[in-house]
Amino acid sequence: MSDFDGTLAEGSRAPAAATIVPLARRALRRLARIERTRPDRLAVAILTGRAVPDAATRVRVGGIRYLGDHGLQTGTYPRGRAAERVETTIVAGHESSVEPAAILAERVPRLLGSPAWLFVERKGPSVAFHVRQAEDRVAARAAVEAAIERVDRELPPHDLAHYRGRLVVDLRPRTAGGKREALERLLGELRPATAIAFGDDLSDVDAFAVLRARRDAGELDALAVGVTGPHGTPDEVRATADLVLDTPFEAARMLAWISRALDRETGG
Repeated sequence: MSDFDGTLAEGSRAPAAATIVPLARRALRRLARIERTRPDRLAVAILTGRAVPDAATRVRVGGIRYLGDHGLQTGTYPRGRAAERVETTIVAGHESSVEPAAILAERVPRLLGSPAWLFVERKGPSVAFHVRQAEDRVAARAAVEAAIERVDRELPPHDLAHYRGRLVVDLRPRTAGGKREALERLLGELRPATAIAFGDDLSDVDAFAVLRARRDAGELDALAVGVTGPHGTPDEVRATADLVLDTPFEAARMLAWISRALDRETGG
């Protein structure tokens, strides 16, 4: 399982410009081929804050799972088919969050004067305000949070709440959980003997904690791989990861090594 931004994607201050490392795509395609021929041996998932269609069209690897919006969305498409045809399902039960998320997505930028540094990501029942393009990101984040609080006072009660992230203010249904719950569901479905997770940000700490707890309980072998993204790595990632790689290029090399080893083992 891997995150996308800052993990498999090269650094960019503009979220819309994030590009996967080519070696990572090649490794994922080899892993997808192995998963197709040996589904009993391997499963691959991209677990990201991005919406499924966005992630799928950036990764462009068919035959693997895409878990978007920190697990609130799921999707896949067959190998050989265009990524734009990915089929997406949003976890039911959060329909009441769609309207307040849309209102916040519209009003918050207006209150801030629609600054060029603000990137708003609409994801149905959730919304994210990215501040990584701002010169003063601390001040930008504080301004976004203040605008959210002001708009929120005018909204009826809702389930949206802040989720973890450094350069983004991510609002999602409180009852939807996040990467912790998404990975728990995935492990419950697959029941693997071994799990490896790659990530670079605070939301990935939740996934790493799941692996460490399962490993400590003797339920599976696990490896949490932290990646130093373009904006550095939070201390919490370093504290919970078993291994920290220097760049997304190093993460791509590790994936390539894993794919070659599995290819040899399965007779590819």
